[in-house]
Amino acid sequence: GVNVGKLRNSRVYRLRRLIGVVFQDYKLLPKLTVYENVAFALEVTGADSKLIRKRVIDVLGKVGLKHKTKEYPDKLSGGEQQRIAIARALLNRPSLILADEPTGNLDVETGHQIMSLLHNISKEGTAVIMATHNIQLTVDFPARIVRCEDKNIVEV
Repeated sequence: GVNVGKLRNSRVYRLRRLIGVVFQDYKLLPKLTVYENVAFALEVTGADSKLIRKRVIDVLGKVGLKHKTKEYPDKLSGGEQQRIAIARALLNRPSLILADEPTGNLDVETGHQIMSLLHNISKEGTAVIMATHNIQLTVDFPARIVRCEDKNIVEV
């Protein structure tokens, strides 16, 4: 219900808080712990520290990594790093998650775990839009599929 083309720059930040983003290469800050990486997304909004702690622990629990709060990204597997990126995307309770090749840097089994997590998130009411070149994922995790073809969106 928002015409983003007419949205003032001063209002864009509000819209961004309704959208979580998951990148193929995680975009974690290497000098921050898992907790700090996730908390950062709320800290920049000026949120209360008690709220930040509660939300960070909640989303880390949701992705199964509550026990890794003090670890640094370079000590985590690719799948764990992607789960942290998903936790960060969930932090503001977005209406929408945009995932750009979230399984692209992962082995098949770990990729399926990440897809299962995203699939469950969508079942809980958060829309997930994912870009992928892996057609097998669309077979293993059936959902609405659209394809870009010659600069046009085509329903599959």
